[in-house]
Amino acid sequence: MRWRFWSRQRFVPEPDVEEIDHGHPAEGVALAALESPAVFRVGSNRVLRGWLRYDSTETRARLEAALQPLDVSWFFERVDGRTRVTVTHPAAPALPREWPWNLLAFVLTALSTLIAGAYLEGAPLDFPLRDPGRIAQGAPFAASLLGILAAHEFGHWFAARRYRLDVTLPFFIPLPILSPIGTLGAVIKMKSPIYTRRMLLDVGASGPLAGLAVAIPVTIWGVAHSAVLPVEPGAGIMLGEPLLFKAIVALFGPPVPEGQDLYLGNVAFSGWIGLLVTALNMLPVGQLDGGHVMYSLLGKKQHAIGWLFFVVMLVLGWWWQGWYVWAALILFLIRIRHPAVLDPHLELDPARKAAGWLAVAAFAVCFTPVPFQL
Repeated sequence: MRWRFWSRQRFVPEPDVEEIDHGHPAEGVALAALESPAVFRVGSNRVLRGWLRYDSTETRARLEAALQPLDVSWFFERVDGRTRVTVTHPAAPALPREWPWNLLAFVLTALSTLIAGAYLEGAPLDFPLRDPGRIAQGAPFAASLLGILAAHEFGHWFAARRYRLDVTLPFFIPLPILSPIGTLGAVIKMKSPIYTRRMLLDVGASGPLAGLAVAIPVTIWGVAHSAVLPVEPGAGIMLGEPLLFKAIVALFGPPVPEGQDLYLGNVAFSGWIGLLVTALNMLPVGQLDGGHVMYSLLGKKQHAIGWLFFVVMLVLGWWWQGWYVWAALILFLIRIRHPAVLDPHLELDPARKAAGWLAVAAFAVCFTPVPFQL
């Protein structure tokens, strides 16, 4: 397989948590309705957590009505047949204040990926000035790539908003000229603390699974419409083939006679990038999605797994030097050990365990030891 001519999301660092006095008005409202309440300061947030004293629909409605006029966010979760309440001050805004910058970054990223897609279709370097109409040639590549990235980031976003957490909209990163795909991906930033491993699993796994749900049909369509051509010495770049990509090529790709090879079209290439992004984000280290999922599933055992994969990356760097760059980023920025959540003892229910291991399986079938080879 040849091609002719990254999205991650981070959570806030582990917060300092200390029990404090019950001084905020919302705490007085909620304390009467809760059993075993505890109030914490987590960064700039005040968090009250407790069990609903009289667990009924009417009690929940009365508590919501009392909290509605206050500057707080809240959510209810069912745990072992009981309802746990979490109230956070200040409230998360319905629309993040920095949304104009998110919109501007998306527009610039759309433009840069359109230009990159046109270059991949053979447009000359000076086409934006001499023949700007050719930018439309990049639309299939740009639309498919941005669709995959958007699905990934909005998977995180909707899961976070389900818990009424304060989270930014996806921030797309344009990188014209310097990047062959026109972007460095997209990120979101969590401003609220993560309270439980259940919440961490929901938010952490939703991104890669949503992105993969878009990347798979994009890849299938792209592979089915890619060309089979005679192999030319020095033509194109060899792309690593993860197990999922091999399966898609075997099931949906055209037959490849001896002496020829599959040359990916630009839509198939964007799908391949989506699989690579899923694998990189699902590395089980630190505050990557894979770190969130592995910590949710195994708790502190994630630390040993993270160090193991860090060593594996150093070994794989012998064949692809890009792993050394990733190892440096992980060691100094992303970290290897996942920070603790506020309540690490709440176990996952069977459905969440299944979703977590599904995300781990997605990593296994999307990972390739050598992504690029000249």
